Amino acid sequence: MTFQRHEQPQDIIQKLNTIGSAQRERLAFIDFALYFLGEVTRKDLIDRFAVGHAATTRDLALYKEILPDNLKLDMRSKKYYKQDAFSPMFTLDLEKTLATVSLGYGDGFSGHQAFPISCESPQLLTLPKTPIMAVLCEGIYRNKLIEVEYISTSSGKSRRIIAPHSLVDSGNRWHVRSFDRKNDRFMDVVCNRVVSANILIDAPHNHELITEDRQWQKFIDLELTPHPEQQNPEAIELDYEMVDGKRVIETRAALAGYLLRKWEVDCSKDRSLHKTVGYQLALGNHQALYQVNSATLAPGYTA
Repeated sequence: MTFQRHEQPQDIIQKLNTIGSAQRERLAFIDFALYFLGEVTRKDLIDRFAVGHAATTRDLALYKEILPDNLKLDMRSKKYYKQDAFSPMFTLDLEKTLATVSLGYGDGFSGHQAFPISCESPQLLTLPKTPIMAVLCEGIYRNKLIEVEYISTSSGKSRRIIAPHSLVDSGNRWHVRSFDRKNDRFMDVVCNRVVSANILIDAPHNHELITEDRQWQKFIDLELTPHPEQQNPEAIELDYEMVDGKRVIETRAALAGYLLRKWEVDCSKDRSLHKTVGYQLALGNHQALYQVNSATLAPGYTA
């Protein structure tokens, strides 16, 4: 979860600025539990942060001192319950919060703790290997070339040298955006197809840097609309928080095709895909994909 400071009176901000980051994180957890679960206990804090009873007592006392109307202790159950006047102390990053709801608590190092609300999602079919991802991340961070053994669907197995600059999660699989010396261009290397990876001493040449990746540096606006074949477009407008019948999304040109494929946006000129699949969305500005390399991934798109 990611917490940001909620806009509060100056005296509350000053109090929060005087405490350490560890205690501030525990206060944010109390805030989150009250907000989303309606209650919190000392045991919740102990299980989550492996702290003692004395520390949890101080945390709850400090939270109540700062926002006394947010919670009330029930002496019988020993639980603190959210009150009607509750106002969050912190602003949550909802995307990361929902990831916590889905995946549970954990930082990837100290293990996993299930979230108390059941949440199911489709199973991932692909997940990169940790040693491979570690090398790719190190190469990006240290700005180094990487020699990889790679299996392509078109040319099979080969060794190639790449200059990686960013990781990309397309929603279905992970890629590393790189300059590929074998193909002499920037491209998305599928992480699962990397059999082995070794960091080289050399740094990329200037033309292999992220600043020279034009498709990465170029941003375009995609206008998403309810598919014209939808009988109740108002439902689609609500689903995607559209305004005046459309939702405009800014994205990198290099990622546009992934976005359109993930959300099943009909990008055909005559909106013909709906007849076979039942698309909910259509691309309203077909011309936005001109000279966008990733447009080949967009459903139904033809130049």
